[in-house]
Amino acid sequence: MRSRIEAIVEELKRLKGEGVERVYLEESTLENLRAMVTGRSEASVRPTAPSAPATPLAPAKAAVSARPASGSRAGTVALNQKGRPIAPIPTDPPKVMLPEGDKSMRWEALREQVLNDPVCIEHLNPGARVVFGVGSIDADIFFCGEAPGGDEEKQGEPFVGRAGELLDKIIGAMGLEREEVYIGNIMNWRPEMPTPVGNRPPSQKEMAYCLPYLRAQIEVVQPKVIVALGMTAVNGLLGPDPQRRMGAIRGKFFAFNQTPLLVTYHPSYLLRYASVKTKRLVWEDMLKAMERVGLPITEKQRGYFQ
Repeated sequence: MRSRIEAIVEELKRLKGEGVERVYLEESTLENLRAMVTGRSEASVRPTAPSAPATPLAPAKAAVSARPASGSRAGTVALNQKGRPIAPIPTDPPKVMLPEGDKSMRWEALREQVLNDPVCIEHLNPGARVVFGVGSIDADIFFCGEAPGGDEEKQGEPFVGRAGELLDKIIGAMGLEREEVYIGNIMNWRPEMPTPVGNRPPSQKEMAYCLPYLRAQIEVVQPKVIVALGMTAVNGLLGPDPQRRMGAIRGKFFAFNQTPLLVTYHPSYLLRYASVKTKRLVWEDMLKAMERVGLPITEKQRGYFQ
């Protein structure tokens, strides 16, 4: 029961990081949550009539006091899907030594190092694979996500689930193919959970360990712009900042190792809040990225989602 509650808390934390301030739940859902907390079975909770009005849950920021899934509190130990305690993350990040040679040789060497990294392998879920970036090593645009999900860890490739399908559509609307951009993640493995269902944001320690590998990919590709997809990616690239809010930084340029970095919403956010207004905000960000790299923009493209 504890793991289910913790999964809910971690989802609220992730939503908070993306700028969501309130989550609305039906009264029957709140009753089931109360039952989980008090130890009653869900079967003993009589559902509220469907016509009951939705009840606002407290703002997400008020529900983030649970321990991180990668740590422990009050004698509890976070477990992975194997039922074992999650191994600690080394404090020293990996050292990346890119060999001499052309881009292809350097990228292949980097890929081999990541896929064989013992820490990455140690933290894999059962049946999962280490995830490395894909796309063109000559790409002008580098899309950076946060961590692999269930689909990604099975295939060993970033953005292949529903969020990936939406990202492909966005790339297509820009007049590009998936193979013409580069797509990577902050993390090279899916953050461990006690059950196969649900995701949690990676911890700062996890992201710090994987960051040298992402930095090396950027060094090889040398894109003209990095598009950070979601707040987790932003915190991984720029470092944590409790005052940072997605609504305030979305659509703005920052710098990562002297490469322009544009912030926008993660595709999964669009899947949850698929309003025309939200789609337009993301599309305006894509137009900025296109302008930065010198892609042609038609009047039809400028008018999308208005």
